[in-house]
Amino acid sequence: MKKIPLSTMRKAVAGITTQSFSTVPHFYLRTEVDATALIAKRKGLLENWDKDKDPKPTYTDLMLWATIKALNDCPRANRIWDGDCIHEFETVNLGFVVGLDDGLMIPVICEAEKLDIMDLVRKRYELTVATRAGKLPGSALLGATMSLTNIGLGCVDEFAPVICPPQSCMLAAGRMKERAVVIDGELCVRPTIRLCLAADHRVFDGLQAGEFLNSIVEALENN
Repeated sequence: MKKIPLSTMRKAVAGITTQSFSTVPHFYLRTEVDATALIAKRKGLLENWDKDKDPKPTYTDLMLWATIKALNDCPRANRIWDGDCIHEFETVNLGFVVGLDDGLMIPVICEAEKLDIMDLVRKRYELTVATRAGKLPGSALLGATMSLTNIGLGCVDEFAPVICPPQSCMLAAGRMKERAVVIDGELCVRPTIRLCLAADHRVFDGLQAGEFLNSIVEALENN
């Protein structure tokens, strides 16, 4: 048996996830979205993409974009638990998970509702590069009400995420895959993505979380 010392990153991830499962009453809502509009939206962005000036738009960018819209439409989702009260934010501060060799970090896009789609792409890219280079300031990890984690590639269809306190929810996206679906009574093949929303039951009840997830789906399928 080999004994492997814990890195600072691994200790931090262990501490946060243990705190989350010990103190945050998670519940989960799952759904599947038709990614046809998402693919078309990215194709349109790539047709006008200046590769010498801007980073390449990704599906993660479009999922962040849809989540920002949903948070604007559902202000009750833009909240965090704070002991004896709930704080509702006036701006959208959205985190996204960046995987690293020995853990992960969640940089935060602050006042995201003020960004257009390409500004969002640039900001997400800038924060990702800084995170992977170990140059992300501590202040860039603070202030989010929720985060997105997108595995996207590989064989993972769906997974249940762990909320990062004091955030109130985490949205997980599995890989995009062609699947059989029924549309208007007909069996069809469509590219779909399975989503899982982990929500803090102190902040949300099932109805409110369901309305929020529905808003995300509508933004993804109609953007």
